[in-house]
Amino acid sequence: MTMTILYDSDRPELTFRQRWASYLTLLVAVGGLLLGVIYRNNTVGATYPFINRQLGISARYPANWLLEEGGDQFVLRARDPAALPFKTTIQMSLLATGQGARPSDVLNLLDLDRARRLAAYRSLSRDTAVLPGGQRGVQMEYAYASVETNPFLQTEPITVRATDIVVLRQNQAVVITFIAESARYEEYRTYFEAFLRTLAF
Repeated sequence: MTMTILYDSDRPELTFRQRWASYLTLLVAVGGLLLGVIYRNNTVGATYPFINRQLGISARYPANWLLEEGGDQFVLRARDPAALPFKTTIQMSLLATGQGARPSDVLNLLDLDRARRLAAYRSLSRDTAVLPGGQRGVQMEYAYASVETNPFLQTEPITVRATDIVVLRQNQAVVITFIAESARYEEYRTYFEAFLRTLAF
């Protein structure tokens, strides 16, 4: 049995057409990859408009999220159905306030109500907030445990992190809420920030 050793000098050189075919293949592969990234970013960043002329509120929410309007507890609620096991939520509510009310007073009431309703509720921080439209308010971050109430669905509690922004307008408090599973809070916060940039009231 003989073994033939080929040296580089023995290999036939690529023709001009073969070289260009290799270059074009690389260019097409890189171009396809770039187009895929652009398409994905456009899909992820796609939004739908929300307009409520009666209340004077408009915003844009993620296109693949489910929208609920006009509930007893909110003006709008957008949820990501793909976020499992806990659905990431952006919500906006209007609360009646008396004269002389401050945003911190509204947060105090929300704080007391949630401490009563939510398991392992903890208020984490408060700070001033300025919306992209220039409205000033107060922001509160908090956390709690989401517990399945159905006794037949035995699941572990999910740690949830959330943010409230309260802004006063006339005799109303506008409460803008962002809620997500704690482990994915930072990942989803970009959707909330994009929502705030389009919000007008």
